[in-house]
Amino acid sequence: MILSNYEWPSKSQTPVFSPRVPRPGPTVCLALVILAGFLLFGPGRSYYVQWSAIRKMQAAFLAKDYAEEFRQLSLLAKMGNRDAQGYLGAMYWRGEGTARNDEQAVFWWRKSADGGNAEAQAALGQAYFTGRGVAKDDQLAASWAKKAADKGNANGLYQLGTLYSQGQGLSKSDEQALYWWHKAADAGSVEAAYSLGQAYFNGLGVEKDNKMGVTWTRRAVDNGHPEAAYVLSKAYKFGLGVDKDSQLAATWARKAADQGNADGQYMLGVLYHLGEGVAQDDKLAVQWWTKAASSGVYQAQSALANAYATGKGVARNDAEAASWWLRAANQGDAYAQSSLGIAYLTGAGLPQSDENAVSWWLKAAKQGDASAELNLGAAYATGRGISKDEKSG
Repeated sequence: MILSNYEWPSKSQTPVFSPRVPRPGPTVCLALVILAGFLLFGPGRSYYVQWSAIRKMQAAFLAKDYAEEFRQLSLLAKMGNRDAQGYLGAMYWRGEGTARNDEQAVFWWRKSADGGNAEAQAALGQAYFTGRGVAKDDQLAASWAKKAADKGNANGLYQLGTLYSQGQGLSKSDEQALYWWHKAADAGSVEAAYSLGQAYFNGLGVEKDNKMGVTWTRRAVDNGHPEAAYVLSKAYKFGLGVDKDSQLAATWARKAADQGNADGQYMLGVLYHLGEGVAQDDKLAVQWWTKAASSGVYQAQSALANAYATGKGVARNDAEAASWWLRAANQGDAYAQSSLGIAYLTGAGLPQSDENAVSWWLKAAKQGDASAELNLGAAYATGRGISKDEKSG
């Protein structure tokens, strides 16, 4: 396997619908104080009870005491504070300070959204799109996203663009997606900045422009988007919109990898294997591939299998090689399918089986794998694993 020409992880051109549900911070606590003081003190409501809850919530937030923060938010939410209701829903959604409960998250978001809270409206749109805590409904997802977007909410603007991009709940339109993502990015959405980068790299709704792709991706990176760090690493490795620079490719791959991004972990492993931007080290390559492979990156699974099969960076182990090839092959990786066929043919790490070898070669050959095509030709010629009367089939 020539890793320098290896297929690189590439996310779908359609961005993932995953706006970040925000947590309350000191600024939000201050907003809650103002709301409690000027909007919520009606008959029978105690100023001091609410003031005390807000102060305790703020202290809990600073101390990262989520259980106490949850208790105080619950008190404020039950007293009708719309912001508190929205953030209480977010805590249920993430399982912070309480057991995760998607239905309760939706319950509190709906209360807050019905009261006009834009952040809760965007969150409710997310729930309807994902089907968490409520039956999936793309039309309602679009409706709530639009309500939030009309208020200038960054998450709502981003969601609306993504729904247009995917054609779910709205007529598919890359141009409309781009329009709303621009608005969302201007409003501070990191996800929108990343999506704009992908749009420019892939020419979705706009003329393909790698330099603009890098510009928007860098903005996402600067705001902590780990997938964007991986994309920037790939841009520097292959010279997409920037001059090739193996050291910067390694720098951004490490940044992505250290943030837990599986594609970045795979990339860093490849750079260690090739000695590009870092000192060549197959052991470190295997360590990073193992992390990425465990997260399901099939390219890393295939690379790890190859390492076990050749004994580079790790002790040779045919059974481990076959195990990782099987995982990658089941995800459709042609190289792994072809390699798995050879493992079955030779009995390397697997029970010998001509039939299974041919079965995997057929899958790989359908994807144009040259090695699998050659092995299939030999199988047809000798009749191993396939009936000779099937040659013409």
